[in-house]
Amino acid sequence: MTKINQKTMDAISVYMDDDKREKVHFELAPCTPEAFIRRYLELDPGFKNVLKSEFDIDF
Repeated sequence: MTKINQKTMDAISVYMDDDKREKVHFELAPCTPEAFIRRYLELDPGFKNVLKSEFDIDF
């Protein structure tokens, strides 16, 4: 799995649905970016396509 730094996570978060992102934040924060994205993908599985196409990240 790709390690995601805070700068990359900040860029990724711009592409996320606000309500889903806030839900995950409420459930998990503080947590690692990888844990955050794993949970977010449970709510929005299609977001894998954004991660791959925009950031070359496979989950």
